[in-house]
Amino acid sequence: MKFRAFAAVAAASAMTVTLSVAPAQAHNNHHPPSPEISNVKTLATDLGGPLKVAFGPHGNTLVAESMAGQLTSVSRSGKKTSLVSAPGMEIVGVSYARGTTYYFENAGSGGEEPPPGATPALLKTIDHRGKNRTVTDMAAFEKKHDPDGKTVYGVRDVTKKCLSQAPYLRSKGEVYSHPYSSLPTRHGLYVGDAGANAILRVNHSGKVSLVKAVPAEPIAITTGVQAAAAEMGMNVPDCMLGHNYWAEPVPTDITIRGHWLYYTVLPGAPGESLSKGKVYKMDLRTKQTHVVASGLNAPTGLALDRRGNLYVAELLGGGISRIVKGKAVTVMPALLASDVAIRGHRLIASTEALTPSGKLVTARIR
Repeated sequence: MKFRAFAAVAAASAMTVTLSVAPAQAHNNHHPPSPEISNVKTLATDLGGPLKVAFGPHGNTLVAESMAGQLTSVSRSGKKTSLVSAPGMEIVGVSYARGTTYYFENAGSGGEEPPPGATPALLKTIDHRGKNRTVTDMAAFEKKHDPDGKTVYGVRDVTKKCLSQAPYLRSKGEVYSHPYSSLPTRHGLYVGDAGANAILRVNHSGKVSLVKAVPAEPIAITTGVQAAAAEMGMNVPDCMLGHNYWAEPVPTDITIRGHWLYYTVLPGAPGESLSKGKVYKMDLRTKQTHVVASGLNAPTGLALDRRGNLYVAELLGGGISRIVKGKAVTVMPALLASDVAIRGHRLIASTEALTPSGKLVTARIR
């Protein structure tokens, strides 16, 4: 039941992707970008699962090609330069600040799901001279602390007889680290771990600490949810109708403005196909957390513009959306948009990201 690498989701849930994305994309083909978005251009193509992007040095864009096991730098003219090549591994979570590039090298790629507890889940850096080093193995923290180890996922309050019909619909958090997003700050690197279901911080000495164990997401089990689960090969018995299914929260991206940390949550199966995604914000001083937006279609990328407007990449939605009064409004239609980043008036996004021929798109933002 663990929601793991999005490449694995593509391989295991092709029908879900088709049903969820195709209608939205077909609809949005009739609509140009929002007036706030202009000069939309495809900067690079044939990217191997570009799950994460970031603004890099010298005006270049950094792309984590997760299916190809590559970290690539793309110039403003579209020229691609390979910075890291690790066939058979997943490269993800790229970010950049103050002359240093950060990324994760995780076990498993190309749609293959690594075994529970698999290592490595390495945080690596590249300095301004091009020197590559390993900072820490995020899996070591997970093995020692397992933030969600006592959390009960699935159905919690049905009878033993009911549960016996589908015992796989209840489990506890397993020991599994899948760092997926990163954000450099002066206080260290914040990390969204989509396997540990936690937000972590790595200090400048490489020590990992817990910022927040992300709570399970309740999904009311209706006949619609039952049917969606059946499409994914999950049998939900009738005796569970009317109860909550507590899905794994799966943090997919993070950003910070002032003392507020914003993060996206994509509830695990079957939540990724049910428009149950959310954006939260947490006060770093008090840890108080509030819902910013809900009803999102697999949010996997998050960015703030200079005015404080929040943008989200909806992997199974219409593309790049802006959050307006708690809801997503598509401003740049795209297929399988996995990430978005904004700097000044420039927006970059990765699209067609669950394919071996993904794209890097740029635009001007008002």
